[in-house]
Amino acid sequence: LQQDMRKAVELWTEAADLGSIEALYFIGNAYAFGEGVEQDEAKAAEFHTKAALQGDVESRIKLGCHEAFLGNHNRALGQFLISANGAQ
Repeated sequence: LQQDMRKAVELWTEAADLGSIEALYFIGNAYAFGEGVEQDEAKAAEFHTKAALQGDVESRIKLGCHEAFLGNHNRALGQFLISANGAQ
């Protein structure tokens, strides 16, 4: 089965528009890795933030990694602590 990441991002966008938190996470990953879209860390963080604010633990972890990469270790720690408590 051939993967079409552009189509996947298109479908995830539709799903996100319908309220899918998981789709927001996958769109964030697509931007983080440049799969199906141009790589854009700011957009990746934007989509992971949207998902994290709705309780997605994996998105919180991604945000923690993003903050650590930027050298914002206190903010990274905050994201990791929130994710450890279930992203609340």
